[in-house]
Amino acid sequence: MNNTEHSQPTKRALSLDDLVNHDDTDKIKLQKTENQPSQPDAQPEQNVSPRLPPVPAPQETNNATSNARLPLTTAPSPPPPAVAVEKSNVSSDSSMGPDDETDTDDDIAGNGEINFDSPMAFDYDKQDRNSPVKPALPAKRKEKLKKPKKEEPEEEEEEVKKDTTPTAAVNHIFEEKASLESKKNYIKKDLEVLNEIASNAKPNKYRNAPIWAQKWKPTIKALQNIDTKDFKIDSSFLNIIPDDDLTKSVQDWVYATVFSIAPDLRPFIELEMKFGVIIDAKGPDRVSPPISSQAVFTELDAHMTPNVDEVLFKELNKYVRGISEQTENSGKFSIIESHMRDSVYRVGLSTQRPRFLRMSTDVKTGRVGQFIEKRHVAQLLLFSPKDSYDVKISINLELPVPENDPPEKYKSQTPVSERTKERVSYIHNDSCTRIDITKVHNHNQGTKGIDVEITHEIELEINTPALLSAFDNITQDSKQYASVIRTFLNNGTIIRRKLTSFVI
Repeated sequence: MNNTEHSQPTKRALSLDDLVNHDDTDKIKLQKTENQPSQPDAQPEQNVSPRLPPVPAPQETNNATSNARLPLTTAPSPPPPAVAVEKSNVSSDSSMGPDDETDTDDDIAGNGEINFDSPMAFDYDKQDRNSPVKPALPAKRKEKLKKPKKEEPEEEEEEVKKDTTPTAAVNHIFEEKASLESKKNYIKKDLEVLNEIASNAKPNKYRNAPIWAQKWKPTIKALQNIDTKDFKIDSSFLNIIPDDDLTKSVQDWVYATVFSIAPDLRPFIELEMKFGVIIDAKGPDRVSPPISSQAVFTELDAHMTPNVDEVLFKELNKYVRGISEQTENSGKFSIIESHMRDSVYRVGLSTQRPRFLRMSTDVKTGRVGQFIEKRHVAQLLLFSPKDSYDVKISINLELPVPENDPPEKYKSQTPVSERTKERVSYIHNDSCTRIDITKVHNHNQGTKGIDVEITHEIELEINTPALLSAFDNITQDSKQYASVIRTFLNNGTIIRRKLTSFVI
């Protein structure tokens, strides 16, 4: 009995470390063991794990299944049911038969990985399948054992092997090198593009320079078709001269004033221009508004007394006379000299609007030359900061006194004011203007008697029939009316600038 026991191979149980803790060395050993041919008749070498001593086999029994399965006597406790073990690295001296399978075969993948999701069921007979004393397995059982496992894990192993080969590693390094070189080339190209953009970029915010910042490039040669020997130029591209703002303002003012007068009184209109200095009501000095060119002065409290310097008065008289005596102006001027005495009478009751009657008498002959009623209608002050004198344009009515009110009736009355005028009149019919250069003796009644004040007046008067003719035809031809007023203002500008240019 004892001999029989010692003659049979010793069966042993695997420890928990052998079942779970498998490193790479154990895998290599398992591969070597599987590759060696099995020798069922030879005695296998004992390959006992140093971590667990061999367990003696129990005594034989008459039970027919005693050689098939033996219980594990040395294990202290069964392993946890939730743990699945990998295929153990058992040596060829195991006592398990070749026809026995462990419960973990289906849970182990082809690459040696453990499926921890399956319940643990250890098969001792599967461990002893390479034992020489184990009876041969049936053919069907062998075919079942030789059945190939799942193909997917093997394919994964092949892919892993392919990736881990030295050639694949070298190719992978070269691919990384090439990708790094291409990235460097792309970065260099991007830097070159950015440098080119920066070199050509403008410092300002405009993509294209605005028109005022571009260099002028002439596309057409100016004046290329003009004959410089016979140079002629039009007033404008419409061949007209547009009026400036001041002239247009005076034209509108004259038109509005004339339009406000009754048509039967318009023939008695007097439009005149006088020169002097505009005085403010607050002081005796000349006004000084913040302007640099001639403009309409609209201050209502301001007034202007017609008077110029005596020296300038004489110089202007010489100048106009010289112009009229020139050969090219022969017959264009008519010169009239007069010495008249004007007496102004105030007529009317205290409850009525007063009337001022002016009687003009020739000093040499004593004859009454004119007896009229003068009414003031409107006036316009023009301030000229660049000239020595300003301008006052006034519109008055000179109405004849009815015949039933003769001049002799007022000779016995004392006049309100009396003036003696020494006048030289230059009448220029082509410009519809009369220039009066007058030396005036003002006889003012005072407490000490008669006070005489001498003033020098320069006056321009427009031809009334020409003005009214242009005014009446303004709807058909507005240019004629504008031309009459413009010419009148141009004559006044010549006189004003001449008074400024004379050196005293």
